Amino acid sequence: MKTGYEIFLMTAEEKNISRTAERAFVTQQCVSDHIKRLEKEYGVRLFERRPKFKLTPAGEVMLQNLRNIQILEKRMNSDLKDIAHEEVGKFTLGISTSRAPVILPAVLSHYHEAFPKVKISFCIEDTQVLEERMLRGDIDLFIGVNTDPNPELCIQTIALDEIVLVISSELLHSYFRVEEIKMMQKGVDMEKFCDVPFTLSFKTGKVNRVLQEYLNDRKLQLKVMYNISDSETQILLCAEGICASLCPKMLLTTAYRYNLTCSENEKLYMLPINHLDRKLRIDLVTHSHMSQPMYVRVFIETLRKEVAEISKRNFLAIGQD
Repeated sequence: MKTGYEIFLMTAEEKNISRTAERAFVTQQCVSDHIKRLEKEYGVRLFERRPKFKLTPAGEVMLQNLRNIQILEKRMNSDLKDIAHEEVGKFTLGISTSRAPVILPAVLSHYHEAFPKVKISFCIEDTQVLEERMLRGDIDLFIGVNTDPNPELCIQTIALDEIVLVISSELLHSYFRVEEIKMMQKGVDMEKFCDVPFTLSFKTGKVNRVLQEYLNDRKLQLKVMYNISDSETQILLCAEGICASLCPKMLLTTAYRYNLTCSENEKLYMLPINHLDRKLRIDLVTHSHMSQPMYVRVFIETLRKEVAEISKRNFLAIGQD
């Protein structure tokens, strides 16, 4: 703020030119000159000199506006300081619909404590679409599955996942004997499940590509009754005993919660699949040529830790079934 305005504010507070001069370490003449210049610049009188030294209506308007400017300056200084220390900013994260509810709650709860002023936008798409969005500069980073190599992309694999068979106890026992089911704990042969009704997604995602390659290689034709892209809905259908599904372990949170509350004869089996050897790489993808502010680097580290923890927890849960 210019010196003339600062002198005006002091004079408005002190209501006395001599006290203003003492406070500002200038002469009384200097104070008077600053006020006269402001009055000449705006074409109004700012102070009544007689009978009592006080602000005019124009002076009251200037006082209120200058105080507002002071507040804005303080806010601006605070915001700029936050930016300088990389505590405020924004970025866009890409993630699939199925993985968002599994990964984001844990990541964001920890991250928000450290960076409450950082705004995050989300782009919910399949990996292939997110790759294209990244190359166009629409997003800053994304969580993908089996991301295709590209010199423009920096791809870090932060976890491995695999596809398992999800089926209710009721449905499983209606097709197989108890002795057969016990053997399935080590792995199932999908050839034996061709008559079992399934819910699968045939969207052009990377998970579905792995599934289709496996089914094609083994010349298997499953009895798909419901095409549903949302893994949680697939699991809920499995819980009702309507059908079975093939899902990545990381997306089975709903199944684990269901098994905690249901009876033994209602539980969901989550069984490894024989000969389905191709793992799902969970990739953290950024642009090769983009610098990352500190708040993005911290988000990436938080994301890496939480995804590893989720993956570990889900694998342990599978092992207990």
